[in-house]
Amino acid sequence: MSESLVAKWLDDRASLTAEEAAELERVLASDAGLALRVKDQLATDELLSRRLSVDRANFEAQVAQRIAAGDGGAFTQSTIAAAKRVRRWRVRWPEAAAAGLLIAGLLFLLLRRDLVAPGGTPASGRTGLRGEYFRNQSLKGEPTVRTDAKLDFAWRPGAGPMEGWIDVFSARWTGTLVPPASGRYTFRTRNDDGVRVWIDGKLVIDDWKGRPVVSEHRAEIDLVAEKPVALKVEYFNGGDIGVLQLFWATAGQKEEVIPSASFRSP
Repeated sequence: MSESLVAKWLDDRASLTAEEAAELERVLASDAGLALRVKDQLATDELLSRRLSVDRANFEAQVAQRIAAGDGGAFTQSTIAAAKRVRRWRVRWPEAAAAGLLIAGLLFLLLRRDLVAPGGTPASGRTGLRGEYFRNQSLKGEPTVRTDAKLDFAWRPGAGPMEGWIDVFSARWTGTLVPPASGRYTFRTRNDDGVRVWIDGKLVIDDWKGRPVVSEHRAEIDLVAEKPVALKVEYFNGGDIGVLQLFWATAGQKEEVIPSASFRSP
């Protein structure tokens, strides 16, 4: 029963009834081996169905540097080679399609040099969030700073957000959020391990603890169209896979990962 319930949930996260979701949480909490296998599968799914864990802004900068150095052809070949390696993974059709779209997008960026301003800076220059990354779970010490386009990350076991980092780290993102329409918004996080979210100075999601599986949390808040509100998100990963995603939805808008265009970095 537990295996079929896990399989159903992995195939469609929204397919479980409230009773089935409660049973799944109980089973995973009582069976550490099963919980670890589920975490491994979630990591694989996220890595295949999402873009590379490097944010769009940093990736565009890398593309611009490769083009400026005159080795665009070599970069294209290395991208194609990466695509071939992806095909060897165990994938379902939707994830294979997502991987194909990713490769097509990378090649498109190589051809559209005008998408990147001189020096590798994204032409918009304002969207995204300021990300501060720490080599510990407690947001202590001198951070490594970068601009992240959106909060849509999946880190594999043993890896961190920067090259050479291990899977124990924490991060803080700050900026402003600009809603496209007025109304009550539902915010949802998917996280492994801890997350805290402040909107307009109010702590709306507080789940600052380690956990064996990916968890979800929701909060609702009224926003006014085009009126910026302060946003702060804190996260830590205590080891193994790391997942952090921030979604929103409102009456006239289906749920989506909050897009880069709705963020303004400080």
